[in-house]
Amino acid sequence: MLLTVKLLLGRKCSLKVSGKESVATLKKLVSERLQILEEQQHLLFRGQLMDDDKCLSDYCIGPSASISVIVRPSEKAALKKTQPSPWPQPLWHQLDQILTKHFRPQDAEAVLRILRHEHQQRLQRVSLEALDQLACYLLREDLAVEPDGETLVPEERTQHNKEGEKG
Repeated sequence: MLLTVKLLLGRKCSLKVSGKESVATLKKLVSERLQILEEQQHLLFRGQLMDDDKCLSDYCIGPSASISVIVRPSEKAALKKTQPSPWPQPLWHQLDQILTKHFRPQDAEAVLRILRHEHQQRLQRVSLEALDQLACYLLREDLAVEPDGETLVPEERTQHNKEGEKG
């Protein structure tokens, strides 16, 4: 059977496998085709994480199925992540500054804590498909960002360029 293996950022490949193949074997094929180490791969079928020791047939995967690949960061990147950053994230830092101007310090902290918690909960509810669509949209080559941060779609970009030539 022919499977489509997709990464979140749009890269994909087709692999010919049998239902008797193990998930570990599929990871090896993905590693060869997409240059992603096997130990960094999480394979998902219909939102379910696939176990290395199971066969593809255990997941009732049929021909022309699509498997999603989530890439885990390398151990070096994971180590860097576990060490706290000396600088806060810009968004949270800015929110903290704004809240501190309008609330007492302990109230500002409480509001910021609530916002972070809600943000984390909403991120956990985002589906893989929605992330894939967002990544494809944000990485589209036909979008251009102007120096002032304004995003122009192709039609606006040509009109914007023509106006620049006139002035």
